[in-house]
Amino acid sequence: MAQTFLNAAARHILGQHSSLENVHIVVPTRRAAFFLMRELAVETALPLMSPTVVAVDDFVESLCALQVEDPVHLLFDLYETFREIDPAISFERFMGWASVLLADLDRVDQYLVDTDYLFSYLSEAQAISRWQSNLPEGRELSMGGGTSQYFSLFENIKTLYTSFRTRLAQKGKAYRGMAYREVAEHGAEDLTASAGFEKIYFAGFNAFTQSEKVIIQRLRKAGKAEVLWDTDRYYMSANKNMEAGRTLREYQQSGTFGPWNWTTDDLLRSSKTITVYGVPNATLQTKVAGQLYRQMRKLDSADEPTPTAIVLADENLLLPMLYSLDEQVEDLNVTMGLSMRNSLLYTLVDGIFELQQNMVEFRVKSGKTVRVPKFSHKTIDKILNHPFIRHYEHSALHPLADGQTIVRRTLREITNGNKVFLSSADLLDLGEQHPLFKVLFTHWPKNDPKAIIASFYQLIELLREVYKDYKNALETEYLYLFYTLLKQFEQTIEEKSGLVTLRTLKSFMFELIRQTKIPFSGEPVSDLQIMGMLETRALDFRRLIILSMNEGMLPQAKRQNSLIPFDAAQEAGLPTHQHQEAVMSYHFYRLLQRADEVHLLYTSTNDAPGGGERSRFVRQLEYELTAYNPKIRIINKTVSFEAGRQQELAETVQKDAGLIAAIREYLGNKGLYPTHLNEYIRCSMQFYLKHIVGVKEKEEVEEELGMDKIGTWLHAVLEKLDQDFFLHDKDPSEAEIELVLRQEFEERFRGYVTEQGLNRIYFQIGSQQIMTFLKHQMQQEPRKKILAAEQPLRTSASFILQGMETPVRFGGKIDRIELTADGTLQVMDYKTGSVEVAGRQKLADPMQRDEVLRRNRDRKVGYVRQLWMYEYLMYKKMLDEGGLTLRDENYGFGVPVKSGFYSFRDPKTPISNPLELTATPDPAAFIAHSEGILTDILNELLDPEIPFSQTDDAGTCTYCDFAGICGR
Repeated sequence: MAQTFLNAAARHILGQHSSLENVHIVVPTRRAAFFLMRELAVETALPLMSPTVVAVDDFVESLCALQVEDPVHLLFDLYETFREIDPAISFERFMGWASVLLADLDRVDQYLVDTDYLFSYLSEAQAISRWQSNLPEGRELSMGGGTSQYFSLFENIKTLYTSFRTRLAQKGKAYRGMAYREVAEHGAEDLTASAGFEKIYFAGFNAFTQSEKVIIQRLRKAGKAEVLWDTDRYYMSANKNMEAGRTLREYQQSGTFGPWNWTTDDLLRSSKTITVYGVPNATLQTKVAGQLYRQMRKLDSADEPTPTAIVLADENLLLPMLYSLDEQVEDLNVTMGLSMRNSLLYTLVDGIFELQQNMVEFRVKSGKTVRVPKFSHKTIDKILNHPFIRHYEHSALHPLADGQTIVRRTLREITNGNKVFLSSADLLDLGEQHPLFKVLFTHWPKNDPKAIIASFYQLIELLREVYKDYKNALETEYLYLFYTLLKQFEQTIEEKSGLVTLRTLKSFMFELIRQTKIPFSGEPVSDLQIMGMLETRALDFRRLIILSMNEGMLPQAKRQNSLIPFDAAQEAGLPTHQHQEAVMSYHFYRLLQRADEVHLLYTSTNDAPGGGERSRFVRQLEYELTAYNPKIRIINKTVSFEAGRQQELAETVQKDAGLIAAIREYLGNKGLYPTHLNEYIRCSMQFYLKHIVGVKEKEEVEEELGMDKIGTWLHAVLEKLDQDFFLHDKDPSEAEIELVLRQEFEERFRGYVTEQGLNRIYFQIGSQQIMTFLKHQMQQEPRKKILAAEQPLRTSASFILQGMETPVRFGGKIDRIELTADGTLQVMDYKTGSVEVAGRQKLADPMQRDEVLRRNRDRKVGYVRQLWMYEYLMYKKMLDEGGLTLRDENYGFGVPVKSGFYSFRDPKTPISNPLELTATPDPAAFIAHSEGILTDILNELLDPEIPFSQTDDAGTCTYCDFAGICGR
């Protein structure tokens, strides 16, 4: 590799001075400062006093008489200042743009903007004049309320700027830009006047802010400063359209910074291999990068491995990148920080705030809304299943007598009891007053931030005990960082106690979390460096792997994250996205200058930032740089998932001897119910999974009552009314019906919120349906006599199935049995929804009727099949037991039986079974014919040649609990 820039700078500085004791060197980053010190040590054989080598921010802060304030205090001071201007400003509204405003003020001062001119430019009068001049002749501007608010914001910012700076200066504090302005306008004289001070070198910069320019130029005029450039002839003179050299060309032509040191020919003359990889998704880039580095290490010399940088344009890829490296990679250094915003601890803190801010609202009869502090089952579930809490559970909680911990038992109780909201007392009882439950589920006192911070301290202490020996050091580091944040808040609260409420505490805490990163500590001279693009400044590597080379990531999308409009920023001399793109272009090309081997990865799919489009920088390499330097070789590759053999999910289940034995056991023990028979005919795979394998759907807490729950409630109400009234030949009053409706509802749905919302509507609709149904029933003449309610029926028969005698049990529960005036027993089933039977024409045809019952999958035919099975159960029961005894009367085998439905959608119109299975109403013939059909169905069920298979009716799968298992 060609000589590195920092090595050239070290040699140059050593050649200018016999002693470095009074020399200062300023570089863009602290990482560059470390490596420059290392180069100075390598290049001198004599012992020397070290020069002062610092990053530019540290240099400016050392010159400023004001101390740069921390972000929390800055936000509080900004808010207090703004409240003096606009006392009505809400804190939530302020926090929506506070960070953006601070960044704007920072830029305004770093670029030494004439604030009078800027705010005058943004004023209403100036803006209207500019806008009016751009309108067609004869058109006038119409100014509305929104426009007035727009301009009043900038009037406030103008006042805020002066007041905020005054407030900070009185306390000896500053924000970063204010410190730069202070040094540029006042502080640099102190440095130039220093007698013992010899020279300052500014090395590795490419675009100075206006304040940096003023500081450097003042030092240069005093003969105290020199600027060392790292540029290449390609973008400085050969290709003058290159944005990478835009600012640098201006500096060189103006001569503002004196003689130009240095310009190389690396991009125009050196040989390079650049490989571009299109990768299907963003995270997979890290896997590819990890594999590339693994292959590189195998080819490297063990004594002198090639210095390599993995550069992440998207810093969110840091964690997956670390996990993608080979376990044997122990010698690496991470320059960038890991954002606390992306940590698991952040999700826990966020969940706890969500938990504590939850309130249940009830509307009482008077119309007043009452807010009750209760915890939602959703947030409880989120907290107790959080990885931090799960780790604590496994490490510190002992199992109870049933083998479960208090955490698992609590979650089980919530699900089994369908508890939508729980009080603090409920949860503490379930948690047996354990300290973890006390910390998590004790309600925070209103507007007492000290108590909230204290509860977080307690939580950290509990988690620290189980994480201190945990192999994942990141989680422990997050806990420590969060502890330091809380300490900052404690100090702030002492000073700003009147401002801090629960909402402000959360807003400030989350803003600070967003700004906080874990600073990795590693071996700075490691052969592998993982860094962001800005951390690469002034550093050189022979081998590069750069990720996220997508348009929108590198360079970043054209977003103006500022309150100052683009035209005003441009007019005032503030940097715009064009400036940022030029800066990033320089960093990219400077990295390539001394690299021999470059690997560029981008996401090729449309869901990537930039829509899967390669960065313009990649296209510039392909179509521009290669035209200037034929020695540069570009290779394009596409990464794809290996089309390995995938195990297809079987759409059928073959019936071996073991499975057939299980089916026979099911038929003889559990037995066949009418609904089971319908499930088998509609989808034999569903029947297999549900009744033979016994797969059950996951139980979850339901906040809204579904139609299945409403049906259960209405069935229970009618059973209760039948048992207490109709079976005793008494009619209930309207008040008694309403009482039963309410009692059954509250008993079954105790965990639901039923006083409002959809659940209240469901209650009212269900009550209305029952009332209409019963009124109609009680007004009928002649009245049907109710003989039984929720009557269980079980019977059995012996069939020859697949050549083997097989006992089969049948069962079902009859909602209501009635006796009509003509002596017919009516078997009636309640349906919550509408009911429509189908196939009447085919059922009337003896040639088609049996086949319809055996095979037709139509849900409407299924209703007929269900009624047919009810009639079979009744006749079979009466035959086996010499009649059926109901209300102390025996109804012999010859009594006719008919079946039907009561639909609550149309309670006045019962639906009768249209099926006439036999030519004459002969119960014995009905049983014989029915058992013939059942034999055919059950023979198929036990046929080893006919597997269980998925239905070809997609409509059946829509509401099937097993659609996910089938892959439908």
